[in-house]
Amino acid sequence: MARLAGCMALSHGPQLMMPPNRWHVLAAKDRREHGAALAAAPAPGDERDEVKWSKWRRCMEAIDALRTRLQEWAPDALILVGDDQHENLLEDAMPPFTVYVGAEAEASVSLRYFNEPPSANRSRYDVPQRLGETLVERLMEEGFDVAWSRSLRHPGGLGHAFARPLKFLASDGRFPVLPVMVNTYFPPAPSARRCIEFGKALGRAVAANDAVGKVAVLASGGLSHTRIDEELDRKVIRALEANDMDTLGNIPAKALVRGTSEIRNWLVVAALAERPARMIDYQPLYRSPANVGCAMGFAVWDG
Repeated sequence: MARLAGCMALSHGPQLMMPPNRWHVLAAKDRREHGAALAAAPAPGDERDEVKWSKWRRCMEAIDALRTRLQEWAPDALILVGDDQHENLLEDAMPPFTVYVGAEAEASVSLRYFNEPPSANRSRYDVPQRLGETLVERLMEEGFDVAWSRSLRHPGGLGHAFARPLKFLASDGRFPVLPVMVNTYFPPAPSARRCIEFGKALGRAVAANDAVGKVAVLASGGLSHTRIDEELDRKVIRALEANDMDTLGNIPAKALVRGTSEIRNWLVVAALAERPARMIDYQPLYRSPANVGCAMGFAVWDG
């Protein structure tokens, strides 16, 4: 049977993909989308450059710590739980949970903010097909009729929620990667409670699996954005550290919207881990007024 080496979670916001002296590109986009609100908004969104650099460096240190931990675990397969934002799942079908079971996958870290085409900056990853197929079968037995796919239609391959954490933690492709896509972004989306139930079922399916020996699980995305809500983030973090599934399961759907919806990916992995999380760091990265930015979180559940 498979052994769970450990679980981790990290944010993948665009501010991690570029140093603060390039965030003005994102701020220009913010002005186009939130112009009136930005004009009237106070701090804390308008932070000094030295504060932005200090927070960003803390995020890079947290990523380094997660990369080291993953290498120490040396899993035979990495299950990556992330969302898809009209990259491979479109309006013709939007399942709540999808497992990709192709033989391999590519993923691009191109940034549209700099007009980089998704066909560039791609890396290739092996996919543990048998693991994926047997997980789907077991999840169906558990009452989850999950979708599966053997093909990717996005020019960049896997979506950004998969490409970015792989770039951060395993860019050399040393670990076979099994993508599990959660529809966090487009209502109607699975409730917080349903994500927790799915995570528990996924954990049981992993434990019963003999396709690989040692598995690690990674949640991608979150925390609150594009409007940062530190109060919500702190509530989620306290519940993760206490393994408080009741609090996490009662997060209302109206709080899990737009980028903040990616907290659902953390809920899946927290439920799978079934133990208190250890937060490595939390940094709200404001890039412009009106509290616009991405709150970055980094956590680990040791096996």
